[in-house]
Amino acid sequence: MLDAPDVPKSQRVFLIFSGLLFGGLATIGFLVTPSLFHVLDDKQVAGMIAGEIFKNTSFFSLIISLFLLIYSNLLVKRGFMQFRRIRWLLFICIVLTLIGTFIIQPMMSEWREIALNNGAPVMQSSYATRFGLFHQISSAMFTIEVVLYLWVFWTASKPR
Repeated sequence: MLDAPDVPKSQRVFLIFSGLLFGGLATIGFLVTPSLFHVLDDKQVAGMIAGEIFKNTSFFSLIISLFLLIYSNLLVKRGFMQFRRIRWLLFICIVLTLIGTFIIQPMMSEWREIALNNGAPVMQSSYATRFGLFHQISSAMFTIEVVLYLWVFWTASKPR
């Protein structure tokens, strides 16, 4: 672990928020969501709950990521050069979150609602193939985000 004199308070603040963001996303994506599908018998309900959790998480992620992006700009101005790369990683994460939140999730929700209105779960409807493909894309994007946030945290933990 880093000694106190090696890590200024401004860098520690960044580490706290980036660690919370990484830990929160990893917990929700790799522990909470699989648990929902394991515990609940109705996979349609589990999927709807997971979708709502991911929607709320994405807004939390956007707010914290924007704060970290602004804060990393401040740290670069203070001479913390490792935050130059971090800014790009955060920007990529923000773009991925925006795509997932405002493009992919609404489409998947719409397909689910149309299927339910027609009397079948989405995976038993004509939307099943598209829904499955977009679910895979969304899962891959989320996994990339979690890895990038880990990289952000790791890079930020280096002394000046």
